[in-house]
Parts: sequence; C-alpha cells; structure tokens
Amino acid sequence: MTGLAILVLVVGAALLAALHLELNLLAPAPRGGLRVLMYHRVGDHPARDTVAAEELERQIAWLRERGHALIGLRDLLAHRERGAPLPERPVLLTFDDGTADQLEVLLPVLRRCRAPAGLFAISSYVGKVLPYGGAPQRFLSSAELRQLAGAGVEIGLHSHSHRSMAGMAPAEVEEEVAASLAFFAAEGVPVEPVLAYPFGAYPRAPGAEQQAFFAALRRAGVRLAFRIGNRVNPLPLDTDYEVQRIGIRRADRLWSFAIKVRKGRRKAFA
Repeated sequence: MTGLAILVLVVGAALLAALHLELNLLAPAPRGGLRVLMYHRVGDHPARDTVAAEELERQIAWLRERGHALIGLRDLLAHRERGAPLPERPVLLTFDDGTADQLEVLLPVLRRCRAPAGLFAISSYVGKVLPYGGAPQRFLSSAELRQLAGAGVEIGLHSHSHRSMAGMAPAEVEEEVAASLAFFAAEGVPVEPVLAYPFGAYPRAPGAEQQAFFAALRRAGVRLAFRIGNRVNPLPLDTDYEVQRIGIRRADRLWSFAIKVRKGRRKAFA
C-alpha cells in the first residue's frame, strides 16, 4: 500500500469518527429509559472525578436542548412506589459525598439552570476536614446541608462510614443505614430514603447473599439504592436496589458526555 493510500485511509477514518461524534451531539434523544448521571466534585479540583462548573452548565443545557427532562429523587420514588408518571426522557443528576464545593460551586449552577439534583452525603464525614482524593477535603456541615435542602437539593444517604458494603453482614448493613438516618434526624437534615452504595459496591451475584443484603436494606428503611453500572435503566424500573448510574468526569467533553447519555458507556463506535 502506498503512502498516499495510507494517508487517505487515516484521513477517512478521522472524518468518520468526527461525523459519528457530531451525530451523537445533534441526534434526537432516545425515548426509552432513565438516565442517572453520577458526579462528584464540581469546580477546579485536579481530581479526575471533578467537573468544571462551566462544563456542567453546558451539559445541562445540552440535555434540555435534546429533549431530556431533569427529575429529582422524590420524582423517581413516586414513580416507583405509586406509579406517578415521569416525563418522556427523564434524567436524574446525582452528586456524591457532600464536599464543600457542592454548596459553593454546585448550588449556584443548579440555581442558574433551575435544575433539580440529588446529593448523597456521608454522615460520619459531615463538618470534618479529611484526607480525600489525595488532599485534605472539607465536608459540608449539617447547617450547610440544611441550606442545600432548603434550596431544593434532595439529600440521600451515602452510608455512615463510607466503607464498601459488598462484604457486610446483613446486621452491619442495617447498622450503617440506621446510624446515617439517626445522625441526619438529630441534626435536622431532611433526607430521602435512598442510598448510593460507596464505591458502587454490594453483593452483585444473584443468590442468597444478595437477597439477604436487599432484605437488610428494606428492613432499615431504604426504598431505592443506586449502583455504578454505566447503563441506561429500563422504565418502568425492574429493581429497587440496583438502579444504575453513569459516571461523568473531567475527561468527558461534550461529545463523550453525549455518547454516555445516549448509550451509557463512552464507546465512540459502539
């Protein structure tokens, strides 16, 4: 094969890739399924799970331009438990951990965009400065969480200790949830009975262990739980305790964000 032929093939492949990405950006939103997007920090942090405020605003604007409707945790609970209708192309924005930027940076973005969101807070981290992601990190105080809740951000549970729940005995699972609920009740922080598994970890293999785990969540009062899975959820939901979330990170430019929203995973030619 000549050098010119190779060049033509390379240029052609690049053009096809660019066309595919452009189609993902401009294509109408798929009608089926629920997309739950998982974020962590918002702002200028160097951590890879951080999204810049400007990028988050662009993503929210893109979602609406493509016909998606943003919903909250309570909307999803009402749909699951009472059959309340959801909009045609629902997307739920969720943010993990309860770090200070989620008041200082995230809340202004949500206000400007008039966007609902859920925040999963770690109860034993509230009001503390702890090593987290390679650097000291300040976590929101109870008063700040109440401020967020008062502004319309729905607070959910991210466990009490932020330990993996994959190997916990049912009694430990109940203790984790009970400790978290008790803490927020004592602090006057309104929370929704929903849980995001720390690290997305829980007994994934179907069987007796998984069923005992889910039963412990149910006894503890958890009504919905979220995992990581990078998949679009079917509607109506077919599970209470394995709702999948799609992780969004700094590396996701708008084209890759669009692919994730459409397909769950960022595979340009999938």
